[in-house]
Amino acid sequence: IGCSRPYEDKFSRARPPVFKTTGIVTWNGSPASGALVTLHSKAHNLAASGRADADGAFTLTTWRLGDGAVAGEHAVSIESIVITGYTVDGLPIEVNDMPPKYQNPETSGLTAVISDAGMNHLAFEVSGPKRVSRKPSNPSSP
Repeated sequence: IGCSRPYEDKFSRARPPVFKTTGIVTWNGSPASGALVTLHSKAHNLAASGRADADGAFTLTTWRLGDGAVAGEHAVSIESIVITGYTVDGLPIEVNDMPPKYQNPETSGLTAVISDAGMNHLAFEVSGPKRVSRKPSNPSSP
């Protein structure tokens, strides 16, 4: 097996095909930088996800980086994890900044249909207040 071809075995050959999918996610009209967009297939027990860059653009991954999502209908969830501090052991304290309704594919109200005919491009707009200030606190400030 060379480096130029993906590894194939009986398990990878049994996987449903995926189709290139990109998109953009905005939050109150601005790019949702760092948001994690996840599509949950309604026909398969599979999910595809991608993290938004500084412009809110994302590329979905199911099996291999950037390969896309399975065709069909999907429920969508969007999360935005923020590190708000660190424990005494140095572990990050993480909070999901996204309004709670978008964190769950059953309550987000967001859906997507992925086509098996060519490239797919999605656009999601979320709204609501951020749950955590993204400005780092300065403990030396009065």
